[in-house]
Amino acid sequence: MTYPYDRELFSRLFLNCSQRQSLVMLAEHEPLTHLLLQRCLISTDDILRQIVREQRPKYAFDSGLLDPGDLADIGVVAEETTFDSYAEARGLLLDVVAEEGYAILVGDVFYWPHCPEYTRQHLTHSILLKKYDEDTARWSIVDDNPASLLCEYAYPEEVIAAAFDNGELRRVRYFTRKDFDASEAAAASRRTLVRRLERYEDGLTLFTGAADFIACPWIAPERVVSLLHDAFSLYQGSRTALAEYVRRVLDDPRAEDVLTTITRHSAEVQNQLLLAKVTGSLDAGPVTEVCHRLAEAERELLHRLRTTSGERV
Repeated sequence: MTYPYDRELFSRLFLNCSQRQSLVMLAEHEPLTHLLLQRCLISTDDILRQIVREQRPKYAFDSGLLDPGDLADIGVVAEETTFDSYAEARGLLLDVVAEEGYAILVGDVFYWPHCPEYTRQHLTHSILLKKYDEDTARWSIVDDNPASLLCEYAYPEEVIAAAFDNGELRRVRYFTRKDFDASEAAAASRRTLVRRLERYEDGLTLFTGAADFIACPWIAPERVVSLLHDAFSLYQGSRTALAEYVRRVLDDPRAEDVLTTITRHSAEVQNQLLLAKVTGSLDAGPVTEVCHRLAEAERELLHRLRTTSGERV
């Protein structure tokens, strides 16, 4: 089983495993989950700082997505509890899955057969627990398949317990829901976007400085390609999700067109970087040309967002 909107809208381009699983499940239970996507307006300066200069892993990128205030506006509260063992967590897991329909468990991929790292590598990862069968003592879970599509798997409870007990974090994440006013939620989301736009700055150095970074003699070429690949992955994924917000909240066809152009151009850069990973050589010329077009499109997008959001609030 796959979710029809997980591959592009809630993709691994931008989201880490826990964020992606959270948004997919929230979207199934709450029709206004798209209001959270105004946080996908992240500056390329932030991407450059965190991914290229600080060299954070892509999964550790801090976007502000799933902000507690944003969640509260749509009647959702994020909860997280740390346990010493699966045995201690079991009661909460069963209760949450019974009441909310799912829970997110953080464990170690070494113990999950569907993961490429199974029995080979220890990595922290999260899965969705969807249903527990008392008769067979098996959990139904949701996680990525090798094609990065969310699929269902079923494992004996001891497999889930082993991954949890041997993980570094041993955390359970879940969401509870409360009553809220839908019209006020939409208005609050637009107000939040306006406040963010008032403070928003982006020097677009990720684009204008791409050629210099590619030519930098102090960083190994393969490392340059890897860092840029992560940076443009985050950029492309963020703008894909932002387009959903613009379409459903701001209703600005011109801004949608600009975002379509942006995602197409960023995909072109990604293709150049993927080719460079294979050949070991990156031609700065085509990348620089596309980056110039992206900088122009970002300036137009920011103008459209400021104009449209200001008109609607």
